[in-house]
Amino acid sequence: MDPVKILKRSWHILWSYRTLWVFGLILALAAGSASSNGSSNSRYEQRYGENQQLTPHDMQLGWQEFKQEVSRIFEHGIPEAHITGESLKTFLWVFVAFILVMTLVGIVMAVARYVSETAVIKMVDDYEATGNKMTVRQGFRLGWSKTAWRLFLINLIVNLPAIALMLVLLMAGIGIYFAWVNGTANFAAFGTVAAIVLAFITIFVVVILSIALHLLRHFFWRVSVLEDLGVRESLQRGWTFVLENWKSVGLMWLVMIGLGIVWAFASIILIIVTIPVVVVTAVVAVLVSALPYLLFVGLFSAFLTGWLPWVAGALFIAPLFFTIAFSPWLLLGSWQAVYTSTVWTLTYREIKALPVVAVAPKIEPPVVVPPAS
Repeated sequence: MDPVKILKRSWHILWSYRTLWVFGLILALAAGSASSNGSSNSRYEQRYGENQQLTPHDMQLGWQEFKQEVSRIFEHGIPEAHITGESLKTFLWVFVAFILVMTLVGIVMAVARYVSETAVIKMVDDYEATGNKMTVRQGFRLGWSKTAWRLFLINLIVNLPAIALMLVLLMAGIGIYFAWVNGTANFAAFGTVAAIVLAFITIFVVVILSIALHLLRHFFWRVSVLEDLGVRESLQRGWTFVLENWKSVGLMWLVMIGLGIVWAFASIILIIVTIPVVVVTAVVAVLVSALPYLLFVGLFSAFLTGWLPWVAGALFIAPLFFTIAFSPWLLLGSWQAVYTSTVWTLTYREIKALPVVAVAPKIEPPVVVPPAS
């Protein structure tokens, strides 16, 4: 396998097959889609002193005071800003609606991500096999399939160790917090140090495992897409594929790590260079978002007071504004996503073709026997 040849070919495909950019933009959008406390500190220092430690009893008192303060604000509002308590309660429901809308958008973007992943892999493979370039519509037809769902399940399995670690640490933190607040925790020095060391070891192991699984995911996905196999078969076939070709896979992995480091530095330079372009797109974003923003403000003014309609309108218009304003940087992300996917697709094709090339029979030239004299 020749990594340089794969990198050059991927670069050529990136710039000659621009239909892939559309799916790269979706991948970049999906990848991008998840104060001041001086007054509180002064209040704490006035009550407890600068050097006094916070006790569980103090925590309970502070929590009760916080709830009373919140209840007072929602009951009486903010008179100096002409905001009533009823408007604050309504604004809370508007914020919940915004969270629900963003959740739906996140689900749509997740579906679009796996459809795009499937489309890019299939389109690059077909282009290498036949030389034909597909349209965006044809790409979406390829991506909208059961394979996209399989990619989601494979990705979920790959991320299970990290998800399990987060849940365990979250549950342990909540348990320790309530034990400390209730005064039932008894932390010995040795036990505390042992727990911290064990937590760091666990995090280290999970990080290493996640890195290895994300490397394997490139081949799990391509086995599923290009061989049209189920989740279990893709995991088994992909694992076997990597084991049998671990030298080539490891070499390409190291090359991609180096390329990622180069891209990290190059992207910083590109971001700085494209700041004037982002300023222009930000102005365009303001012009495009102005009318929808005013419509949102007018709508929310029917049941919100003070400056709350303007805040609510900004919440709902912000995704549109930031998408347009930072579209040049999204384009950079789309190029990176398409190029990376293309490299791993060509790597899979190249490694898969190696055994065939190795066992190909050598054709000897025909032996010409001179006629007898």
